[in-house]
Amino acid sequence: MKNLAVVSLYFLSEVEGGQKAAITEDFSAPIVFDVDPDLQFGLWSAVVKLHSQPDEHREARADMYYLFHNSEEVPNHLLEPGNSFSLKTNKTIAKGTIEWLKE
Repeated sequence: MKNLAVVSLYFLSEVEGGQKAAITEDFSAPIVFDVDPDLQFGLWSAVVKLHSQPDEHREARADMYYLFHNSEEVPNHLLEPGNSFSLKTNKTIAKGTIEWLKE
């Protein structure tokens, strides 16, 4: 089952250890939840579909779901409103918070 979350994102600047330019297109990246820093439930990739390009403060709202949402092992319980997370490549590119789940 595909659980779809609406999230608020902040794209880290290069000075903060992120990328020089904020991502402006839909993307997927590994996600690490603050409530599961040791990856007890595994490392999963999230698909991020931006509602609009990041603003001048590098903030954006997006829809997010797990790339392999059909897996029986997908940790859907981590997609809870209020949970915060980081999206990573070789560095943290964005931090975010789940606002609500879409039906």
